[in-house]
Amino acid sequence: MRVSQWAEIRRLAEVEGLSQRQIAERLRCCWRTVKKALAMPQPPDETRRPRRGSILDPHKPKIDALIGKYPQLSAVRVWEEIRKGPEGYTGQVSVVRSYLRQIRPTRARIYQEVFYDPGQALQVDWGSCGYLKIGGTLRRVSVFVAVLCYSCLCYIEFCLSERKTEFYRSLVHALQFFGGSSRQIIVDNLKAAVLNGWGRHACWHPDFLALCGHYCLEPIACARRDPESKGVVEAHVRYVKHNALQGRDEELTCWEDYRRLAVYWRDQVANVRVHNRTKERPIDRFRKEQDLLRPLPAAPFDTDEIVSVVVNSHARVHFDGNRYSVPVELARKTALVRANADEVRVHYQERQWACHPRSYDRGQLICHADHQLDALKKRRRVRATEVEEQFDALGEEARKFHLELRRRPIRTSVHLRRLLMLVRVYGRQDVIAAIVRALEYHTYDAAYVETILLQERRRRELPSPLPPRPKRQELIDEIDLQEPDPGIYDRFCNPEDEEENR
Repeated sequence: MRVSQWAEIRRLAEVEGLSQRQIAERLRCCWRTVKKALAMPQPPDETRRPRRGSILDPHKPKIDALIGKYPQLSAVRVWEEIRKGPEGYTGQVSVVRSYLRQIRPTRARIYQEVFYDPGQALQVDWGSCGYLKIGGTLRRVSVFVAVLCYSCLCYIEFCLSERKTEFYRSLVHALQFFGGSSRQIIVDNLKAAVLNGWGRHACWHPDFLALCGHYCLEPIACARRDPESKGVVEAHVRYVKHNALQGRDEELTCWEDYRRLAVYWRDQVANVRVHNRTKERPIDRFRKEQDLLRPLPAAPFDTDEIVSVVVNSHARVHFDGNRYSVPVELARKTALVRANADEVRVHYQERQWACHPRSYDRGQLICHADHQLDALKKRRRVRATEVEEQFDALGEEARKFHLELRRRPIRTSVHLRRLLMLVRVYGRQDVIAAIVRALEYHTYDAAYVETILLQERRRRELPSPLPPRPKRQELIDEIDLQEPDPGIYDRFCNPEDEEENR
């Protein structure tokens, strides 16, 4: 008897006052069932209903014995064993699988909740965030997540690789964001921290130990295949993927969008929401922990990526899939490349020779105009003439114009001499302004620069200045001068005549 039937019989008898026969006719059941239900003061227990027999019942003792001896035996193998013999099992393997789920010993791990003291530990980890196309290169985007275990205050930073330098740089930025360092740092077995081994037997990376020593951190490595031992940061990695990144495909179109999202989501969402476990906002709980963090050293840890490279014959260095220009004096020499998140610097003999903005595209040539101009001069194997040096001394714009002139099939010296003449006539400031306009219009010709100067003087209603001497000899012949009179010099030769005239 079901509970619903028992309840309906009692209602019909007590409320509507029907007899047992009338109740049986209305519910279309036996009058004995009605009588039994009215005699029951409590509803029937449906869980104690007799279970129907199964085709597998005769074979269950054999299955129990197999699983007791071989706990990891698969359902298919059990099915094959109980089918043997004339009275073997004739049913489907799905019934066997269902029974094995009931009797097989569980392998589920029992976890113990861990509580951290304020300022005790910091957990860090990487998370994969898909791919982003930068220029013509598809780069993998990763997120670095660092969480203080007590307050659950988090720091995130998106990176385009999970290399050692990116990990160290992001960790230093996290410590600077927290304003101090905890006593311990918990990491998994990433190669930037652990060379081999795990847990207590981990062999640490020397550079990671140097970073921990700089900030007085005790490194702790998780056991192998045990992400739950740093569950605080694992939960925040999932939080970043499901909250910060989910549904933002149209917003995250370039690398700067990821950088802005990290700051916004960290300060406006993650650290100001009420945490599920602590029931407090991380920013409020952090106030109890902030004073217990160890102050950071005055000098931050050096996280620049340092690579020794050989400058090729084109005065270029290769770094991260791109080529960067250097002065021609470094060609075929061994230099050091120091790179951070924004710049690539080239050093040689304790001196910085070049500095370029870092490109995250691949196969690009990042070249400084001065380096390219010097390389072109060296390629012709001709020393810079006095005219070229005088023109280059006018400034950066003049050197860019000089570089473009050299790329064209013209006599560069002719244009440079004409431009230097314009400087003597119009002045350096006006000529440089005209050169800037010529660069904007991508027109590289001394005549065009002179035209710009003339148009500018007409606009300002100024007369056109005359050159110090005519450009052509025929102009000298056309000058009309008064014929000189030698008689005016006689008075200087005959002083007596001059006295008589007085």
